[in-house]
Amino acid sequence: MKLFINIFMAKGKIKNKNRKPTAAKSYYFVAHVDTEGEVTPLLLTDPEYTKAKERAEKNPEDVPEHFLTFTQQHKDTD
Repeated sequence: MKLFINIFMAKGKIKNKNRKPTAAKSYYFVAHVDTEGEVTPLLLTDPEYTKAKERAEKNPEDVPEHFLTFTQQHKDTD
């Protein structure tokens, strides 16, 4: 049996560095790792995050029935 895994890792909101005046002040950072190990970093604005969340809520049949979540807590050292 071959197992195919797509992984999404989320850090939460991060500050937009070198921000243009009309750009978002922060983004949600998500990284997608596909079955080949290719990593794609994603930056989502608040409206993009909300739209994706609403899409998942409207289409629960398209959300995989079984998925794993991994969480890690850490302390800042500064």
